[in-house]
Amino acid sequence: MLFRALSALIFATLVLAGCGSDDEPAAMPVERLDETFEELPKLPRGYEEFVNRGAGVAFGRPPGWKANSSGSATTLTAPDELVAVAISADRTDDALALDPKEFAAQAAEVLPGFKGKLATSKARPFAHRYEGAVVMAKGVAKGSGVRQRIQAIALERDGVATVSAVIFENRELDPGAEVKQALEAIRTLRTRPPA
Repeated sequence: MLFRALSALIFATLVLAGCGSDDEPAAMPVERLDETFEELPKLPRGYEEFVNRGAGVAFGRPPGWKANSSGSATTLTAPDELVAVAISADRTDDALALDPKEFAAQAAEVLPGFKGKLATSKARPFAHRYEGAVVMAKGVAKGSGVRQRIQAIALERDGVATVSAVIFENRELDPGAEVKQALEAIRTLRTRPPA
């Protein structure tokens, strides 16, 4: 309930996060690699494979969580709706030209639906099979006034795709177990050719 209103805006933001403006020079061409099908790693107990064929992403869905796809974006929502994850894959040169730290920082800066500017941290490495980075942020949601903690994560499969995964958590309660499950799901994420 808390995150449903943000979903459409989040999806649009994730797509735009890797794209430059008209004022910026075009991205340098990147060396493209053929995208191969990657199997998921061994999933944590109770997790089930979820695939968004249109986006070309798959991951382990935690027990009881809802996963919904809309084009190239996926939302993952905890049973109590205190934590939500927005996942989107970008295969453009603009996205691949950015370092994951830059991509995560830009994604955190442009997230809509918050009062004022988000308080963000510096990007730091995110442990994953792909090169990854995470930016932590805090803000207050417009409308509901709920204080949220955000983790904007960028994962780059070299020469193939950059995946954004943004975790939103209700800071007014303690959804620590759900945040841990969201992070575990993201660590299982793999890309494959979109259908």
